[in-house]
Amino acid sequence: MTMDIFKAISSRRSIRHFKSDPISRENILRILEAGRWAPSWKNSQCPRFVAIDDKAVKQHISQTLMQNRAYDGALTAPLLIVVCAELGQSGYSAGVPATDKGDWYMFDTALAVQNILLEAWSLGFGSVVIGYFNA
Repeated sequence: MTMDIFKAISSRRSIRHFKSDPISRENILRILEAGRWAPSWKNSQCPRFVAIDDKAVKQHISQTLMQNRAYDGALTAPLLIVVCAELGQSGYSAGVPATDKGDWYMFDTALAVQNILLEAWSLGFGSVVIGYFNA
């Protein structure tokens, strides 16, 4: 059962402590599909998603994160979705930046992440965005 979109928007919160219950493949695919349907610049669809439920891989990824309030969540959440972007697509026309702002991938990935967060919440899953990493 899903919830009304405004209810999802107005009631979603960042969750930093997670249950270890696994998330079904069906729900993972549904959450990722919501990200895929996000709008993007000229339909460039530059966001890429990597769903990770392997504990060892999550541990390795956590080593790239700076210590913050959400750090422990990366270790205990049953699923991490790493959001990446294919560079040189969003904000480009024929391989040339359309504006002096260059690559717009941060806009497109943010739109996809919002969809992911809202779909996860509508399915009853908490989430948090962790963007504080050692580049």
